[in-house]
Order: sequence, then C-alpha cells, then structure tokens
Amino acid sequence: MALLLQFFGISDSLNLFRLEQGQPAGPVFAGFRPCQLDRLLGWGQQAAEQRCWDQQLVHQALLKGWLEKEELIAQWQRILGQAPADRLLVAGLGTPQDWQLRCEKMFEA
Repeated sequence: MALLLQFFGISDSLNLFRLEQGQPAGPVFAGFRPCQLDRLLGWGQQAAEQRCWDQQLVHQALLKGWLEKEELIAQWQRILGQAPADRLLVAGLGTPQDWQLRCEKMFEA
C-alpha cells in the first residue's frame, strides 16, 4: 500500500472544515498551526488508527513528504507567524485510491 501526503498551503478553518466534511472515503485532512513535524506525525498516527493503515508506512510517508517540502514548509511557517489566528497549513493524507476518489467526486460536482 502506498500513501501520499499533499500540502495544500495556508487556508482558513472554514475551508478545512469543508474538506473534512467530504466523503467518508477519501483522504483525511488536517490543519496545523504551528506547523511542526511532531504534530504532523501525531496526526498521522491517529489517521492510521482510524483507517487501519500500517503506522510505519504512515510515518515514512509523512517524513518523506516533510523532507520533500522542507523549504516550502519553512516559508509557510513564516507566513503563519504573521497570518490571522484562523489560518492553518492544510494537509491531506491518503492512498492513491483515496485521491482518485476525491478527484472523481470533484468532477461530479
């Protein structure tokens, strides 16, 4: 099984709520402020438990995603420091099938 981490950038809490209210299947979403690796890993562990995903696989996917986006995350961290309190760095985690389902649902809307 493969897992894909996608960062969506900075958004307000209402947009995050809309993402979270999507389909019961599909990626899981969360917002972070502050944006820290330990918080991302904690969220990933909870997602793994809820979805019955392999926790080690989730841990690896999150570390890989964090390292691949390290410079961009540092930029988002600086922006969050100056942004209104309701702004969060939004991320999603899911299998390729979860992301495919999400894309298909977007075309139906």
